[in-house]
Amino acid sequence: MNPVVESLLLRSAILFLLVGSLAGLVVGALLISSPQRLRSAGNILNRWVSTRQLNKSLDRNVVLDSWLYRYRRASAWLILLGSGYILYAFTIDLDRAVAVIELSKRFTLPTDLVGALLDALVLIALLGALLAVFVGLFLLLRPSLLWNFEQGANRWLSLRQALKPLEIQRGGADEFIFKYARRAGIALMVGSLYTLVLLSFWLVRFH
Repeated sequence: MNPVVESLLLRSAILFLLVGSLAGLVVGALLISSPQRLRSAGNILNRWVSTRQLNKSLDRNVVLDSWLYRYRRASAWLILLGSGYILYAFTIDLDRAVAVIELSKRFTLPTDLVGALLDALVLIALLGALLAVFVGLFLLLRPSLLWNFEQGANRWLSLRQALKPLEIQRGGADEFIFKYARRAGIALMVGSLYTLVLLSFWLVRFH
């Protein structure tokens, strides 16, 4: 990684931890001295943001089959040309040794790891291109076979149903903390002080 970028990321992480530790001290002190005030502030700041509406707009079946079969010859030739280019680019036009060296230098990764990742990428691309070739040929020569296979393989999976358990408010953690407000405040202040001391020691030692 670039030393400048690494230094910026490290400074950002330290600043984030320092701010979080100071905030932890304040919240811990409020939990010990005035938990009701903190609860009132939490009731004002806490707002449930539901993703159901966003998921509703995304959870729509986009049907392109009619357009694909209406212009099946043009679609088939576009698929064949695209898959042919991928096959050419990842077989004849690809110099694996040069690509591994350039990628390992660019991302500062071991050549063995880059080679393994590149081989996996090439294999996936070639398999996808071969599948596209068969799809293009079926679409060009025997579209009825592709249609029958597509009708059996197409299954709509609703994202909203999968994410529905996440759309439930759970306030058990807040109730537990306010039930044991003093103990939680002491634990939070101890953890925040420990982080501040550790970061201060690190800053003094290495800077």
